[in-house]
Amino acid sequence: MMMKCIVVLLTTLLLSGTAIAQNTAIKGNVKDKETGIALEDVFVNIDKTNSHSHTDDKGNFFFINIPKGSYELEFEKAGYEKQVLKIDVLNTDTLVMEIGLVLKSIHLGEVSIATDRPVSAASSTYISQAGFANRPKSSAQDLLRMVPGLFIAQHAGGGKAEQIFIRGFDCDHGTDIATFVDGIPVNMPSHGHGQGYADLHFLIPEVVEGMTVFKGTSSSLYGDFATGAAVGFKTYDSLPTNLIQFESGSVPQTNAATSNRGLALLKVPFSNNKVSSYFAADVINNRGYFERTQDFKRSNLFSKTTIALNENNRVQFSVSGFGSSWKASGQIPERAVAAGLITRFGSIDPNEGGTTQRNNYNLSYTAKLGTGEFETQAYTCTYRFKLFSNFTFFLNDSIRGDMIEQGDNRTIHGLNTKYSVGHKLFKMSNKLTVGASFRSDEIENQLWYAPQRTRLSATAHALVHQRSNAVFVNEVFRFSSRFRAEVGARYDYFVFDVEDLLPTDSTHQNYTGFNYQSAINPKLNLIYSVNDRLQFFFNSGSGYHSNDARSSVQVKGQHKLPLAVSTEIGTLFHIHKTVISAALWAMDLNNELVYVGDDGTTENKGAGRRVGFDLSARAQLLSWLYLDADLNVSRGRLIDTIFGDQLKADYYIPLAPTLTSVGGLTAKFKSGFEFGLRYRYLQDRPANEANTVVAQGYNVVDLTANYKSAHYKIGLSIENLLNVNWNEAQFDTESRLKNESQAVSELHYTPGTPFYAKLVLAYLF
Repeated sequence: MMMKCIVVLLTTLLLSGTAIAQNTAIKGNVKDKETGIALEDVFVNIDKTNSHSHTDDKGNFFFINIPKGSYELEFEKAGYEKQVLKIDVLNTDTLVMEIGLVLKSIHLGEVSIATDRPVSAASSTYISQAGFANRPKSSAQDLLRMVPGLFIAQHAGGGKAEQIFIRGFDCDHGTDIATFVDGIPVNMPSHGHGQGYADLHFLIPEVVEGMTVFKGTSSSLYGDFATGAAVGFKTYDSLPTNLIQFESGSVPQTNAATSNRGLALLKVPFSNNKVSSYFAADVINNRGYFERTQDFKRSNLFSKTTIALNENNRVQFSVSGFGSSWKASGQIPERAVAAGLITRFGSIDPNEGGTTQRNNYNLSYTAKLGTGEFETQAYTCTYRFKLFSNFTFFLNDSIRGDMIEQGDNRTIHGLNTKYSVGHKLFKMSNKLTVGASFRSDEIENQLWYAPQRTRLSATAHALVHQRSNAVFVNEVFRFSSRFRAEVGARYDYFVFDVEDLLPTDSTHQNYTGFNYQSAINPKLNLIYSVNDRLQFFFNSGSGYHSNDARSSVQVKGQHKLPLAVSTEIGTLFHIHKTVISAALWAMDLNNELVYVGDDGTTENKGAGRRVGFDLSARAQLLSWLYLDADLNVSRGRLIDTIFGDQLKADYYIPLAPTLTSVGGLTAKFKSGFEFGLRYRYLQDRPANEANTVVAQGYNVVDLTANYKSAHYKIGLSIENLLNVNWNEAQFDTESRLKNESQAVSELHYTPGTPFYAKLVLAYLF
């Protein structure tokens, strides 16, 4: 039975029983009535006027100068009951209202998809904090696993950014997936370890309110690295509760506590209700499940303050500090394990590991301007990174070994500005968004030959000055209540300035140089709602990911950023208490130069083509039992030119996922108990262009159990419940062991987590 929306009108002065105003302002907030989640982009219209608006990401809307009279306020959002509210405007006081909208005849609790945010593509979604509860996690990087079709792999003791796979991409550490935290870009261009390196470990997962996910290149909001996908994390403006939490985990084979974590989330008790502030602290000590302790230590601090200057203006400031250090067992060769030289959890070089730190400072200002909203943001980041790795062991130096040291020190400054306004075009109620951004990176990169962590010679050492500028525009055409089109364009401009600090000789190509690159990328998204239960989408656009500055300055005549073009056709539909989304997609990429940080060289991979199919389902089986499942199929091939033909040989895209699936059952009881049983499956895939080495697939099952009361939470998380042997990170690598006379090219891997149990105790107040 459908429930009617509850509308609560709050005013400071009541006349004739109804809040009334002449030439007054009307402001309000729209939420999901069941969950209390703020609803973004709800269409709010006042009849008999040209005034309409859309709620912001906090669910707020605002009107000014509404003359005396009787009106109907209409609230519309896909998937929700339309609400019409009658008001009489009689006096000059500001009318304040709170509106609760109810989902249309389908309730999926806290595991629903595409029901609490509008979507422009069948594969795009918003994931709220409530959906994180029954997923094993130790960092925000693990939250990426919530993205349908996204897999991660850690291969450096927990400290290095995870390797990411999505939509037929081996994104390395972020090359083809753009990530943001409160508008701050996480990806780092021209990084010492890999282009677009994205380390999310500075983000405390418990302060994340939600994640916005968009796949493909059809959104004008995203630029660099947003080829496979873009993921934006939003932190809480104010904490729902104070929290003190302790965690301890163990792998039975270690006969000791494997990991310990302490977490505190505390509100600052301001007496002024216009100011909200909190801070969070997170400390981790993890020995890991390897024979040699990984000695992973990480500390995070985060604070955020929101000041309401008045009812139309808001200022926010946040600061975060993060530091970590670790040791690593690296990627081991199959032959060493088969010969009994080491076990699956052993290592060849005991000196691998690293340190990293990042500080973020973020200031933003938001203003309501009639039916529009203006946002501006300034941020700065300082970053330090050092990594010791040995992938080839004794291939180049049979005595001392091949260990390298990679370093990246940088300062980042950036500015983002955006203005959105609802307006009338003919009889259409449209929404226009224009924006601009600027980013500056001052970088020092280093690569050293450093056996046993002792620097012997430099392979790369450069100062990189990189600038990026962008402007974008997006117009939402609402042709009717069922059909809308989002048409946009984005212009990006890069300046690369490299000063190579190493002398040119027979062993080193000097990278000193200057270059600029730019691109104009059109975007198109069409959304048609047949009815309340069925939507169709068509999405197309072009995008890019930039290349390392040291590569870009070598081709001075090339002023175009590498082109990526994607198209997607999809649908989102409701059947009883089930939500299903399906999408067919394709993407072609132009020739791209990739800087390989591990050996300081540039590699030309050529053009590539990927096609695939995404399927997601969310269902409420019983009043307390929910099911979710994602299936993602892709096929990637190297081609001779963009939009060209497949290569005759060696056409596989190494490590590109071909079939992945995740899913599970979640049980939620009114008593406070919650249980989750989940699986994650990754199929075998080629590890090199010729498919002569295969990266092995896996199927891992996880279990969670939680009890939560008003003030206490007890949780148990078990990863790899069935204790299967699986490979997390895998590469086809040529290497030589100490006792070998010849090099061997074969699969090298980092073993995945064995059976691991973690206990969580929390106090909420």
